[in-house]
Amino acid sequence: MKFGTDGIRGIAYEELSVDFAYRAGNAIARLVKNAKAVIGRDTRVSGEDLAGSLCKGFMDAGGQIMDCMLMPTAGIAFLVKKHNCDFGIVISASHNPPEYNGIKVFDANGYKISEECEHEIEDNIQKDVVIKDGGSIIPYKEGEKEYIDFLTEKGVNLQGMKILLDCSNGATSKVAPEIFKRLGANVSVVNDSLDGNIINKDCGAVFAENLCQRAKEFDLTFSFDGDGDRLIALDENGDIVDGDRNLLVIGKYLKTNGMLKNNLITGTLMTNIGIERELKNCGISFDRADVGDKYVLRNLLAKGGVLGGEGSGHTLILSESTTGDGVQTAVVISKIVKESKKPLSVLAKAQLMPQITQSVKVNNKEKVAKDKTLLSAINDIKEYMKDEGRILVRPSGTENKLRITIEYKDENKIKKFVNDLTILIKSLEI
Repeated sequence: MKFGTDGIRGIAYEELSVDFAYRAGNAIARLVKNAKAVIGRDTRVSGEDLAGSLCKGFMDAGGQIMDCMLMPTAGIAFLVKKHNCDFGIVISASHNPPEYNGIKVFDANGYKISEECEHEIEDNIQKDVVIKDGGSIIPYKEGEKEYIDFLTEKGVNLQGMKILLDCSNGATSKVAPEIFKRLGANVSVVNDSLDGNIINKDCGAVFAENLCQRAKEFDLTFSFDGDGDRLIALDENGDIVDGDRNLLVIGKYLKTNGMLKNNLITGTLMTNIGIERELKNCGISFDRADVGDKYVLRNLLAKGGVLGGEGSGHTLILSESTTGDGVQTAVVISKIVKESKKPLSVLAKAQLMPQITQSVKVNNKEKVAKDKTLLSAINDIKEYMKDEGRILVRPSGTENKLRITIEYKDENKIKKFVNDLTILIKSLEI
């Protein structure tokens, strides 16, 4: 198995076996002498077994690993720096269904590891395991409180605001409600079970539209994914405010307050062109990275920016933390709404280009993506839209799917293009 756009992922106990987790832990610990790491996981049923095996592999290589148990991904990134660790490790498949699991790795600065480090880990996994003395596994329950304290300090008094939280039956189920209660909000919570059998099932950021009607009863609604690194918000009218609009709301706030370093925001190839135009109208520079929050991060670090993200809900605010943090983003948006005395519907208003994204399941995503018939069909659509639209067909970085994204002024045409490409892609698999 290899690293994708967001760590290593697969079906738990199949592609991602307990033995693989052990070898991965052993491989990571061998990168640094006397390595120290902090680890956490989401609620998936397989998480405890995989985390336990990875910890054992890390310890057997002579490393010391602090086990925080249930913890949002961004909480582990925060604790890496706080405790001067060499690595942060998260056992999670993020927004994927319950049967999946994964391994995410952060470096000593709390950033997603480099491609060079990914390759080193992959190489070590293929080698014989190393057994050394001196390793240890340390249960660390205090990590949850430290993370809650950190995010609470970033917020403002939200007394008088009604907020609905959808925790996707995942890693935010305990921390997010506690943070918003501490900030004084009137909090209602759905999907906050710790039952890993139902993590992300018809709930959370991927299914935020399920809350559109109920959201009308609240000032703000925040929907997280299983490990809490994504946020999809809903405004007081029940309309979805996705990751693209998060950039608009937070970007304008940072610029107004002189905190938008280098006057730059980074999106991805899938960011709606309407957001780009809105930002440029506000005098904010915008550029695009490849799809995946690790690519957004690398772009920001290379160009000195502090804000970037994806429409899927990953939002990176590097002036506050080192990785995408759905709970932090929710805290920041709440702060902006409170201080501006404007509803989120007003703050997030933008003239977006009609856009449709659809996933098509395939067996060999890389092969199909390079098929000449498909490439010719894509080129024909580009020729038709000319400069008035965009098309992107790419392999998913986390699943065996091709993702089709098309933006164009005529939504009916988009639907036809997407349908035609879907039929073509499925025929190429026969």
